[in-house]
Amino acid sequence: MSAEIDNNQKQSCQRPNRQTKSYRKFSEAAARISDIAPIDYFFANELTTATAANELTADEKEVWYHLLIALSASVRDGHTCLPLMHVAGQQFGLASDDNVITHHGFSFPNEKQLHTLLASIPFLAASELGVTQPNISNAEKAEVNVGGTLAVVFEHNCLYMRRNYQFEKELKLALVAKTQLTLGYTPAAITDVVDSLFPENGAIEPNQATCANHANQAREVDWQKLAVANSVNKGLSIIAGGPGTGKTYTVTKLLAALSMLSQSRLDIALVAPTGKAAQRLSESIQNAVTGFRGVIADNVLDVIPSKAQTLHRLLGVIPNQVNFRKGSDNPLDYDVIIIDEVSMVDLPLMTRLFRVIPAKCQVVMLGDADQLPSVALGSVLADIAVRPHLGYSKANLNYLAKACQLSSEQAKQLPKAKKQVADHLSMLLKSRRFDGEGAIGNIAMATIAGEALQSWQYISVNSTSRDDITLLPPVMTQWLNQYVKRYYQPVLEAENITQAFERMSQFRILCATRVGNEGVEVINQQIISLLKGSYQQDKLFHGLPIMINENHYGLGLYNGDIGIIWKNAQGHLVAYFEDTAVSEGGVSSKNQTPGFKTIIPSRLPSFEPVFAMTIHKTQGSEFEHVAMVLPSKADNQLLTRELIYTGVTRAKKKLSLSCNEPVWYRGVDAKVERYSNLSI
Repeated sequence: MSAEIDNNQKQSCQRPNRQTKSYRKFSEAAARISDIAPIDYFFANELTTATAANELTADEKEVWYHLLIALSASVRDGHTCLPLMHVAGQQFGLASDDNVITHHGFSFPNEKQLHTLLASIPFLAASELGVTQPNISNAEKAEVNVGGTLAVVFEHNCLYMRRNYQFEKELKLALVAKTQLTLGYTPAAITDVVDSLFPENGAIEPNQATCANHANQAREVDWQKLAVANSVNKGLSIIAGGPGTGKTYTVTKLLAALSMLSQSRLDIALVAPTGKAAQRLSESIQNAVTGFRGVIADNVLDVIPSKAQTLHRLLGVIPNQVNFRKGSDNPLDYDVIIIDEVSMVDLPLMTRLFRVIPAKCQVVMLGDADQLPSVALGSVLADIAVRPHLGYSKANLNYLAKACQLSSEQAKQLPKAKKQVADHLSMLLKSRRFDGEGAIGNIAMATIAGEALQSWQYISVNSTSRDDITLLPPVMTQWLNQYVKRYYQPVLEAENITQAFERMSQFRILCATRVGNEGVEVINQQIISLLKGSYQQDKLFHGLPIMINENHYGLGLYNGDIGIIWKNAQGHLVAYFEDTAVSEGGVSSKNQTPGFKTIIPSRLPSFEPVFAMTIHKTQGSEFEHVAMVLPSKADNQLLTRELIYTGVTRAKKKLSLSCNEPVWYRGVDAKVERYSNLSI
């Protein structure tokens, strides 16, 4: 080995390891290390064997082996990497129940000792990874070529799986390259266009008082106007904000501004991670464009697309392959790409997207950085839309002050950079939906700020004095039957499939977990038992809402797509999906209902009932009324403030909550943290 651990370091490694020298099978490892999966065990076994084992002492190999288990476990939890500081000196995998130790875990040495050990292992150097610039075919080849080199990288004092390191570095380079792209529009031209889209009299606003009017009255900044001015001339921009802040409304004005400034007709793509999110983006853009008719020239508005598509459709799915039809040798051909609900996009998918975006293409990301990150790897939006805002550079502050014609008082409200700069980021701070005295908005804001006491007080006080907040009885049967009769029975009794989808959008039960008495599986079965009646023996019945659980590229169905089992004109049960949830290559029929695609149930991929669904799966969706069910015990590791915030903000008008106070406090106190080194 190239470096040796001294005697004290070896003793530190030896003390905890005498009982863990060898795990002959997974059950032995699981008995000592809590919350590990078989993949962690087999990953560590394979990599330990492949890591020049003869170069390490037995004690060093033991530490290395457990680092690999910890790395695999962290990736399963969505982390891009494993920082040494988070395991150094820790008893990894220690667990207890009622103060009785159930898993003794493994004690790691301190960070310096770990670093010395890792420095002795012949890791693949970062310069050998073939990721030196964005949009290169080497990176694509590296995704499937894992042989011949160690599958772990040590960089930034963190352990990475090699593929994840490649994804992170490639995306970072691509994002940085985009931030260096400017469109070249003159400040005077931008000022004229922005002023025309945000007149002080508010004449351009459709059917509502304007944020600009409110801002002028209060001498506050119009954050929507600022976002348009800040984004119009940049290669990469992020418009972040919570529900009701007008992200899609703002981006519609941004697209109008770009259309007015461009010398040629722009080719624009609207994309979102899921079919439901794409549908909502389409509806929001269409509504905004309709409202602008008559006040913005038709030739400007006609450039804005009316239909969004999923990322998978944009990239071109190849069945049974990880790569897409679009690649570095077959890039996209757009002038502007708008990506909505970016918090849902994982690191690998975002990397593959940027790999095929042309160098001169303008990219605008929309999302709520306070929501849950992707269920898969990484937290791209949270990494590049840091809260609180890091601040603008002096040059950008001067530009924004002129472009928006800010008063000196308004200019002082803009965030000023101290060390790091975030010129690419615009935050919308004013919510129309949750403005004023709205209890749902107060609960959401207090929750994401980590104010457990304040947020619970909003719930307990408003549940007795307002109609929009309800604290449900602790026994589920006391309220479930009532909601089933009020919201779900009418779905089965709808006159047609269009009305059935409309009624399903009114209400949803959201759960933190899948299993257990408060989980999706149990609650769905309880609801089905209440509804089915004469259908008791049938798995499928007329009016059953379903959620797809896995991608089926041949049918154009993706994980999270929502459908309803419904009798067609011939009286046969088929699955109906709204048109945006099924790709153009999906299955159609001769007697297609406008706006829907139908698929025979026997051809569907894995699916489940969706009267109740996990909070994770609701991202990109909204409902008039939400009933959120949290676990009855406070020790559930899934509970975080981001999970609760995401659930609360799915409710547009009414929130009902099944939760006790200790569980709420535990959830709001816990914060999601995803380890990565992605920043721009």
